[in-house]
Formats: sequence, structure tokens, C-alpha cells
Amino acid sequence: MYTPWPHNSDKYALRSQLVDLIGDYIFFAPSHEVADIHSKVSPVYMYEFAHRPKNASRFPEWMGVAHGDNVVFDFGIPLLPGLPFVETDKNVSMFTMEMYAKFAWSAGLEASGVTWKKYNSSERAYLRVGPNPKMAASFNPRRMAFWNDYHPKLTQLKLETAVVNGASGIVTMGTFLRIAFIIITVAIFWLDLR
Repeated sequence: MYTPWPHNSDKYALRSQLVDLIGDYIFFAPSHEVADIHSKVSPVYMYEFAHRPKNASRFPEWMGVAHGDNVVFDFGIPLLPGLPFVETDKNVSMFTMEMYAKFAWSAGLEASGVTWKKYNSSERAYLRVGPNPKMAASFNPRRMAFWNDYHPKLTQLKLETAVVNGASGIVTMGTFLRIAFIIITVAIFWLDLR
């Protein structure tokens, strides 16, 4: 799923795909699964914070927008004087705070000409917050389907294992995949991919 064909030997392409794999597994797929469940009984609004500040990011550019990058924008930090934020950052912060305020007050979910639409399990609409905020649908549908539909079925698969001394046992693919995921994650920290 995440092999960067045909560039499967390019360490930067591999690193990028590994970042997507971990982000999808830990954040995106679970968020979409929960949103699907909740949207059946209650209004759900989803957004993706897709803005990387030009001069104020604490992470290397290859990481894109990192988990938690939205926090300074949520609280208007780019609006404070003397910080390395540019006008675009200030606009994103103003938009974000306005949408949060309108969401909290239920005074209509529209700012800067963009209406924040409800999420549902068929359209999967979400607000993409950035310099030009807009509504989008179906965030990486193939990857979300992999984690939320295919992967759970795959983890239930049972494998018979044989040990050198002749002992055998049944291991679920889920256990095997968890171990493999841990090994891969640890390997990332040991490899120098700069």
C-alpha cells in the first residue's frame, strides 16, 4: 500500500510514505472511523489543518504539517507582534478562530465565503484549512479503506507457526502486524535518512 512505486529505492520517497503510513494508522484512519460512527447519530464536522507556516515551523520541511501545528493558529499566536509569522499565517489564524467561534456559538458555520458542511459516511466532507480554505471530500479514500476495512479483516487471519524444536501455535496476523509495526517504527529512529 505504501511502497512508492516505481521509486521504491529512493530513501526520501520511502521516508515520505512511512510518514503517511504512521499518520494514517495513528491519526487519520481512527478519526474517520469514529466520524463515520458518530455521524449516524449526531452532527459531525471534520477539518484538516493543512497550513505550514513559512518561517515559524519547528520541524523540517519534508515533514509537512505536523501533529499539533494548528495549536498556535487556534489561539491567535500569529497575531502577536514580534513573532516570525507572515500575513498568510495571520489570515489562517483569523479564519480558524472565526470558525471555532461560530461552531461553539452555533451562529452558522461560514467564514471567508466557505461553509463548513457536516460530515457523513457517504460524502465524508471535511474543511481543508489553509491559505485558501475550502471544503473537500473523501480524504485519501484508498488509504482510509485500507486501515478501516481491509486491515481489520487481515488482522483476524490466523497463521500456524512452527518453531525449530517442533512446537507450533496459532498467531493472528494482527499480532504479527503489531510486532512488524513496532520494528519498523524503531528502525526509523535508528536510520539516518537526511
